[in-house]
Amino acid sequence: MSDAVYGWLLRLYPSRFREAYGDEALQLFRDRLRDERGIRSALRLWLDLLADLAASIPREHRRPRGALVSAAAQPEAAGAPLFHVLEGEAPRLGAQFCAGVLSCLAFVIVLAAIASGGDSQVLRAWFDQLAASSAPAAELKPALLPASFALFQSQAEPKPQDATSAMIEAFNTHDIVLFGETHGNKQEYEWLCKLAGTPAFDDRVDDIVVEFGNSLYQKSVDRYVAGEDVPLEQVRKAWRNTLAVGPPSPVYEQFYQAVRDANLNRRGKHQVRIVLGDPYEDWDRVKDAEDLGPYVANRDQWYAQVVKDEVVGKHRRALLIMGAGHFLRRNGPGYIESQLRSAGASTYLIVLGTNAVGGYDNLDKRFDAWPRTVIVPLAGNWVGDLPQVPVTTGGMAPATPLKLADAADALLYLGPRDSLTQLAMARSELDGTPYGNEMTRRLSIMMGHAPNFLFDQAESPQFPRPQAQASTSGGRPALPPMPRSIHDPLPPRPPSQ
Repeated sequence: MSDAVYGWLLRLYPSRFREAYGDEALQLFRDRLRDERGIRSALRLWLDLLADLAASIPREHRRPRGALVSAAAQPEAAGAPLFHVLEGEAPRLGAQFCAGVLSCLAFVIVLAAIASGGDSQVLRAWFDQLAASSAPAAELKPALLPASFALFQSQAEPKPQDATSAMIEAFNTHDIVLFGETHGNKQEYEWLCKLAGTPAFDDRVDDIVVEFGNSLYQKSVDRYVAGEDVPLEQVRKAWRNTLAVGPPSPVYEQFYQAVRDANLNRRGKHQVRIVLGDPYEDWDRVKDAEDLGPYVANRDQWYAQVVKDEVVGKHRRALLIMGAGHFLRRNGPGYIESQLRSAGASTYLIVLGTNAVGGYDNLDKRFDAWPRTVIVPLAGNWVGDLPQVPVTTGGMAPATPLKLADAADALLYLGPRDSLTQLAMARSELDGTPYGNEMTRRLSIMMGHAPNFLFDQAESPQFPRPQAQASTSGGRPALPPMPRSIHDPLPPRPPSQ
């Protein structure tokens, strides 16, 4: 609600200011709104904000064209952001008067919304009355009064962009783009492989930091991605010897190959490096859960440290790929993103989502008109107002209060939920093979037993229909107790292989 109110108030600024700085101003507002909780803090925020809007909008409209343009938030002593803009559009005095009146009315509405708990029926009635009473202001109506103030009810239409173009554009304004993946998704990695071979992406991005890569094998991967002749069995250890539960999907090997191919096609030009973000466990030395504990407990810490050392500290730009659960913002940025911001990085978070907005069969029809493989910014529209779960889980979990706009900056949409599939390692590579036997050993260490990891079909629905749990007398096998070593730090890093 507050995002929509502020987004509407931004329309009082000149159009060129909104186009250039609207998203940035909205993000500043959201950051302060997140930090200032409670009625008193909310009142102070809106008092500061509306006072500044009422003073700055008429003044900045009168500025001569061609003057310096800025949208920097300079904190006052009280911590309030002030937005300074210089523009050349000069509305009539009546329009400026209406802008001041509307700002005051918006302030009164916000106060009432806070006092009443934000009752949507009350707000709808007030906004409809305000729209009717403001009809004579013809020069304001198209920009300020869209269809009974649908923005206040989070009905603003999103603007889907071609996913590749949107990703490239994100690197124009951010050092790091975090992508929360869905493990093993075929369509997701078809797009990522295409992205890796796009010249504009390769020109902008220095590193791709992956969860599906054991840091112990960084040297082999560097050589492989650079186009050198490296035995496939050696480089495969990078994505086969991670802490993932179960055999890796073929999509990961395909992605390494795509980056290698892109670099081979760009001999003599800027090359992209794959940086391995999983801890450096040596499975040949792991005999029990105690050997594994420090690596499991420090996955996020190690990933963040790798990015700080290899990317932020070297002033490089990187795409970060990790399971969405590691990146999603729940009460603000998660551990990894917080660490990177503290180190000075500018971050942007994209997650994969579908059209499932309720139970498994509750699919939102508004997605039907979208093209496939788009990225949608989440601020100030109905998509951002959807619950993060089940949109990011394909309807496999009940809805939670956390909204998408609070969990991420943008949504990657690949198509309807039922069109998405996952790829599994072929049965022939696992059934009775040395790697299949090793996987049985690892799962027994991690889970206390080795569940079935063999699939008859290599491709299956990403989000299969939930099945009723069959009751058995024995129940599910109990998980082993947590190893005491989870409280231990990571052991010294061995030389890279």
